[in-house]
Amino acid sequence: MKLTGNTIFITGGGSGIGRGLAEALHNLGNQIIISGRRKSHLDTTTKANPGMASLELNIEDPASVAAVSKNLITQFPTLNVLINNAGIMQIDDAAGGIDDGLLV
Repeated sequence: MKLTGNTIFITGGGSGIGRGLAEALHNLGNQIIISGRRKSHLDTTTKANPGMASLELNIEDPASVAAVSKNLITQFPTLNVLINNAGIMQIDDAAGGIDDGLLV
């Protein structure tokens, strides 16, 4: 991937690693769109990075995924990179039994 001149959508971009990636790629001159469930995190990140855009997205909700997909196509027709970073960290006791439900 070339690191400049892209339109990049980063899921989970409001905090942690996603925010770090978003800010680093934004500083290289890319158009960045971040998403996440927590609007307050998205707002804080975009306020700190003028020109960055955000869309509220809950990846567990098919209707939310469909709506954001439609918005991305309409609002950002030059979108050419996806960094799928969204996820939920489950607390796990490595010494305990394995809960197959956490592996899904």
